[in-house]
Amino acid sequence: MSEEGENEEVENGPKAERVQGPGDLGFGALFGAFGAGLALALIALASLGLFSRSPALFFLVGELAFLAGVTFYLSARDWPVGAVLRLDPVPRAAYAPALALGFALLLANFAATALLGPSVQDVEFITAADDALERALLILAVAVAAPFIEEAVFRGFLQGVLERRFRAWIAIATTGLAFAILHGPAAAIFFFFWSLPVGWVTWRAGSIRPAIVVHGVNNLVGVLGLLLAGRIEQEGPELETRGLVVAILMLLAGAGWALRQCGRLAEIFPGRPGRVPSGGDETRIEMDS
Repeated sequence: MSEEGENEEVENGPKAERVQGPGDLGFGALFGAFGAGLALALIALASLGLFSRSPALFFLVGELAFLAGVTFYLSARDWPVGAVLRLDPVPRAAYAPALALGFALLLANFAATALLGPSVQDVEFITAADDALERALLILAVAVAAPFIEEAVFRGFLQGVLERRFRAWIAIATTGLAFAILHGPAAAIFFFFWSLPVGWVTWRAGSIRPAIVVHGVNNLVGVLGLLLAGRIEQEGPELETRGLVVAILMLLAGAGWALRQCGRLAEIFPGRPGRVPSGGDETRIEMDS
C-alpha cells in the first residue's frame, strides 16, 4: 500500500463494508426466497406423507417449512430477516385498536358468509378434524401459526418489496390479490377486501404486528366456531328479505367499525413511513419496545 493510501486509511479509518438493508431488496430476492420456501415445503410435506395423513399437521408443517425456507434464503444472503419481514415493535397503544379491527372485520366476515355462503374448502378442512389431537393441531396451525406466517410472507415481505417500487395503494392491492388467490376462488372476493385495511395498517405502522392481531382474531373465532358448529350446509344461502337486510346491515356496520379503528391507528402512527433507501438506513417512527 502506498504512503498516501496509508495516510488516507489512518485519517478516515478502514473502509467499511456496505451492509445490505431492506431497501436493496428486489424481485430477484423475492422470487428466490419464495422458491426456497416452496422447495423446502414440498420436501417437508413429501417426508411427512410417509408416516402421517393428518390434514392439520400437513398445513402446519407446510407453512412452517415455507417460512423456514424464506428465512434461510434471506439469512444466507445476509439480509436482515426481522427488518425484511417487518417484525419491528409498535407502541402498546396500537394493540387495542388492532384487536377491535379484527372483530370489525370478523363481523363483516359473518355478513359475507350469510350473503355468499361458507367456503366449502375451509368448512371441509376444519370439520374433518375428528379427534382431540387433530383439533388441537388445527387450532395451533390456523389460529396461531397461520396469522404470523402469512402476515410475514404477504404483508411483511411481498408488500414491503412492492412498496419500495410502486405507490402504496398498488402494493396493498396487489398483496391483497395474492392473499385472496391463496384462499381459493370461493372466498377470493371477500379476502381481497378484507386484506385492504390490514395492508394499510401494515404500511402505516411499518410493522406486521398489528396485522397479526387482526388475522389471529379472524382465524381463532372462525376455527372455534366451525369446530363447535360441526358440519354445516355448504350450499348458497337462501335468505329471506329480512335476513338479507340484516346481513347487509352487519356488513355495513363491520365496515364502519373497521374504518373507525383505522382512524384510531392513524392517530398512533401519524406519519407515513418513508421509502426505505438503499444501504439499509430506514426511516422509522419512534416505538415502544
